Amino acid sequence: MKEFVIKNSIKVKILGVILFCLFLITFALGYFSFQFSKFRIVTMLGDSIKGISSAIASFTSPEDVSVILQNAEIIKRDTTSEELKSLYEKYSALLRRIQKINNIDSPINIYVASGHRFLLTVSSEPTFLAGAVYAMRPEARDAIKSGTACATGIYRDKDGVWISAYAPGEYLPSQNERIVVEINYKVDSYIRMLHEELGVIILICILGFLTVAFISYHLVTALLSAIKKLNDAVVDLERERYDKPIDIKTDDEIGHLAAAFELLRLSIKKKIDELRLSLTRERKAHLESIVALTNAIEARDPYTKQHVSRVQEYALLIAKAMRLPHEDIVQLRYSCFLHDIGKIYIEGALLKKGKLSHEDFEEIKKHSERGAKIIEGIEFLTDVKEAVLYHQEKYDGTGYPKGLKGSAIPLLARIVSVADAFDAMTTDRPYRPKMSFAAAIKEIENNSGTQFDPDVCAAFLKYKDTIEQMVRKRSADNA
Repeated sequence: MKEFVIKNSIKVKILGVILFCLFLITFALGYFSFQFSKFRIVTMLGDSIKGISSAIASFTSPEDVSVILQNAEIIKRDTTSEELKSLYEKYSALLRRIQKINNIDSPINIYVASGHRFLLTVSSEPTFLAGAVYAMRPEARDAIKSGTACATGIYRDKDGVWISAYAPGEYLPSQNERIVVEINYKVDSYIRMLHEELGVIILICILGFLTVAFISYHLVTALLSAIKKLNDAVVDLERERYDKPIDIKTDDEIGHLAAAFELLRLSIKKKIDELRLSLTRERKAHLESIVALTNAIEARDPYTKQHVSRVQEYALLIAKAMRLPHEDIVQLRYSCFLHDIGKIYIEGALLKKGKLSHEDFEEIKKHSERGAKIIEGIEFLTDVKEAVLYHQEKYDGTGYPKGLKGSAIPLLARIVSVADAFDAMTTDRPYRPKMSFAAAIKEIENNSGTQFDPDVCAAFLKYKDTIEQMVRKRSADNA
């Protein structure tokens, strides 16, 4: 399992989702707030000018409009009677008063709809434009068709931003043409106010976004802190570190999951402790059995007595010089203790015999294979079995039982070989007396690279002075 990492982690994903949702919500709030304000302006102003235009249309006389339109050229040339002028001025002045009362800056016009065009009849503008032809907006056609006032949405032209309303009046006497009142309301100031309001909304949304993002970051960090602790606990369990408690105290799903993992950890730890105790007992039982066998050998072969202890002392010095790991040193101790266990199958008389025949030597040579057979099947002695089997092999391949050569011989066997040979040379045997310390050391040096591993010999000779003291002390004790 990989360690918990920040890159592309669940924290990034959760924060990404939250911030993306916040962005969408903020954008939606800003957009809909702007659209609502815009709709409110359009609705309020549209309804207002629709009502005004409808009121104007209701009191506009079709007969008066017809007279003004028919005499437009005459009125324009100022050659008509005061009555026609007074009629036109009456309507124009009325439109100006309505314009002033309702704070309408743009002109109010009364048209006659003729086909798909407008014929201007009366305007609030002081300039006389009666009879002028204008295009008809779609909203005006809708108003004529439906018979009710209609307002446009907000639109823009070269003079600014507007809302217009069109209210149909009565038909002229000809019944083919109809009065339409137009009010154009300039809304530039409202749009500026709307944009200012939108700026405030955006600022509020940004502040809200940052606030919620800040709070979300800390909430997610706290949540992910518990998840990281849980992940670390799982990593510890995977790496068989069962002594570290899972310290997560939250009353939520993560806390409950952590509590379940803690129970699992304690259960596994208990089982591991039980297995270790069982394994220790099993090893102890095996070793006690092997000790009994070794004691039996010592009772039959005086040479074997104390031999394994001395071999172990020399081998441990070699292991120290070679800086072997602890587990290998444990296996080496077992190897030294058990390397001659196969001699239990050799007759006691043969072990004490002074001069060995070829047949006798061949029988003794079988002790390594027989010793390996004794400990076969004991799992924790697998490496020991190889040391027992191959401790009589020689580095140049002339040893027994397999004739292995060089590094093909297990390292523990190569170490036991040097320690065993040195103790044999410095100990009295039935068939020959012991060598001096100097002579034995010379033999080790001379056989480095042939009988013995040169690296093991070098490690052994590194403690030559210590070994000499050990040999002299043993000789003094046996004197």
